[in-house]
Amino acid sequence: MTIVELYLDDQTFERIKHLAARHHGTVETLIQDLVQRLVAIETTADPLLGMFAQEPDLMDAVTAAAMSARETDPLSLTGGRQTKSMHT
Repeated sequence: MTIVELYLDDQTFERIKHLAARHHGTVETLIQDLVQRLVAIETTADPLLGMFAQEPDLMDAVTAAAMSARETDPLSLTGGRQTKSMHT
């Protein structure tokens, strides 16, 4: 086990103590639980979308291009005729 010393402002520390008491634990168990939850979130996150997390403008452009293509080139055909999309 490693001993860690943290410097926190009083308001943050009071919030941590309150959360720990509300969850019937200690500050140490609260921090351990939070770290475990964050690790679980990171390991279950979509790795493909995660690759573009720092590129929001690129993702906006890709999404806009996909939506434009969907409007001009529908994916579904019925009896040789295009079906109307519910979104247009």
